[in-house]
Amino acid sequence: MPVTDEDAALEAITTLETPSPAQQKALQSVKDTLSNDEPFVDIHELFGYYDVLYFRGLLAPRVEVLWSPRLTLCAGICELSKDPTSGKFTRIRLKMSTPLLQYRPRSDTINTLLHEAIHAYFFITTSWKHSRGDDGTGHGVGFQLLADAISNHGNYEITIYHTFHDEVDSYRTHVWQCDGPCRQQPPFFGVVKRSMNRAPGKGDYWWAKHEAECGGTYTKIQEPELTKKQRDALSKKERAGRQKNKLDSWVKVQDKPTAQLEGGTSDQPIDLDNEDQASSRGQGTKRRAETLVVDDVAIDPGRKRPKADSRDNGEVDVLIVDENILVECPICSMQVAESTINEHLDVLHPP
Repeated sequence: MPVTDEDAALEAITTLETPSPAQQKALQSVKDTLSNDEPFVDIHELFGYYDVLYFRGLLAPRVEVLWSPRLTLCAGICELSKDPTSGKFTRIRLKMSTPLLQYRPRSDTINTLLHEAIHAYFFITTSWKHSRGDDGTGHGVGFQLLADAISNHGNYEITIYHTFHDEVDSYRTHVWQCDGPCRQQPPFFGVVKRSMNRAPGKGDYWWAKHEAECGGTYTKIQEPELTKKQRDALSKKERAGRQKNKLDSWVKVQDKPTAQLEGGTSDQPIDLDNEDQASSRGQGTKRRAETLVVDDVAIDPGRKRPKADSRDNGEVDVLIVDENILVECPICSMQVAESTINEHLDVLHPP
């Protein structure tokens, strides 16, 4: 009969009732390591002690522990790897998130390490048939039994889910907005936020439902600044496009305090949620400009050709003026035709 998560959990818990000399030594080593009150801890050293103390020494031969700078959605993961020749699982990587844990209390790192070690223990003891549990995440009865026993034994707080929502959200800098009916529907209001530059598509489990019920198109509305290496790799055309975006940010709309939105009052911002999809700002209504300002120099609004560039808050941020209007280069202060400012920036002021 195959070993279940509950069986493996009970075997590990039983060893704590009458600890062996090796377990007692490991426990003392853990206490010595954690008694220095240092803000950081050597997870590799600590993992070795925990393996002997809580996991019957089964993890060390098959488990590798490492920090991951790219793990931004969860504090840690238990990653399985297959032998390329046999096609069977043989090793495990416990990856700890550098971005999410580096500024958190030391206890969060320790609790995350133990959480992932429990998963690894079950994979090894159950011949890689670790139960996914009722919620499909691997936190079933066996996991909870062992997590509670270890927490009580060492005064830890091993939880099923972490609560580092602010840290996770701070790395979700790629944002898309849908233009379909779901834009008006809570709780997400048609917004998808991700830490990776991966547009919503068929690879998302919810995509088929979105296509059937909404059918809208996602457009990217926010992304992080490029690194120097990424900027250097841009083509001349791509650089010109980025310069155009910079110019758009210098041309802005000034409204009189009494300016009204077409069809109602001004939008009120709604806080973004902390999930993969998040709430956006209100309805995409347009604001009628009273004065156009280019680099803080007012221009007669009667000479403009209105064309709105709607952002996620629904307000008009950019108006395109007639080609014969001059604008001042923000770098050298030269007066340049608005239609040729991009070429001027590319030639005289390359990024």
